[in-house]
Amino acid sequence: MKKAERKKSIKKQVITCAVLAASLLLPISTSAASAPYTLYQVGSTADKATSTSFGQVYMGGSIDVDEAFKWMIQKANGGDFLVIRATGTDAYNSYIYDLAKSIGKPLNSISTIVVDDLIRAGSDSSLIDKINKAEGIFFAGGNQADYVDFLEGSPALTALNNRINQGIPFGGTSAGTMIQGDHVYDSISAGSTTLDSKTALNNPYSSLISFTDYLIQTPHNNNIQTDTHFEQRDRMGRFLTFLARNIQDGEETGTSAKGIAVNEQSALLVEKDGSAKVVTQPGSTNAAVYLAKTNKAPATCISGQPLTFNNISIYKLFNGSTFNLSTWTGSGGLAYTLNVNGGVITSSTGKVYGGNQP
Repeated sequence: MKKAERKKSIKKQVITCAVLAASLLLPISTSAASAPYTLYQVGSTADKATSTSFGQVYMGGSIDVDEAFKWMIQKANGGDFLVIRATGTDAYNSYIYDLAKSIGKPLNSISTIVVDDLIRAGSDSSLIDKINKAEGIFFAGGNQADYVDFLEGSPALTALNNRINQGIPFGGTSAGTMIQGDHVYDSISAGSTTLDSKTALNNPYSSLISFTDYLIQTPHNNNIQTDTHFEQRDRMGRFLTFLARNIQDGEETGTSAKGIAVNEQSALLVEKDGSAKVVTQPGSTNAAVYLAKTNKAPATCISGQPLTFNNISIYKLFNGSTFNLSTWTGSGGLAYTLNVNGGVITSSTGKVYGGNQP
């Protein structure tokens, strides 16, 4: 699908500092004037290849879920952990380092790459080398448009998909989850405007809606559309609109479109065989993950008219609930059905977000 033209290059102040040699634990920040990214690192500067096991993390944003990172740390098995972001700081380095130490699974290094130039970074050999040598990769929050611009059609994306295929743990939060499905709401046409559910439901072909398809490839993200900050920002309407568009635009059939939507402080942890579980951050409110599957094509999904789209199956997962993406069945959750008529959502439970755990 064609996307609106967007200026990809972001100019930022380049931060330089002296390299702190001979220390394995003090943070290192490196950036050359010509480099398209800034690198921050703690731990060893020497690569350490380890035997890893695959896992995928869909995290919903806001406060990070400690248990999700501990799970990834164990799967990285003492190797080199890489965080990628387009804006922000190196705060993940100390956070992940301390978590790894707390569970007795220290990592060889934790690095954060902040992509400063979205055009050049995707083909930068040193950045690609960091991806190729990572035993775990995590995309931070931000704006998924930046990640799409950085990755789409690039050697960096090829390297990332190769590492995932080789069995490293991979995941992201907020924008880092938005890019993980077969179908990505890329927010490129929206620019700085946030797409809300009312706008999407009233016009499924709003100029704010644009997609990028088939970016990141994992064992079980086929047919998937994602969304984040879900219940907290009332995004069910736009999520259902995305699923309708996936079908209407010919990317999915009426019975193949699926979705994963994640509330804040919640995470879905997916194993290589498709089995998954939900973990949440202690003290979180409305923590949950929603799995959606369509059963028929939308009745009305055209430009300028409200959406009509019925019989969407929802399975709401709570902390400790399990689900299998291969069989699309779950345990410990709440199953219900949503319908959209003339842009208005109704639920078989009487509540759009289902209600509490049964």
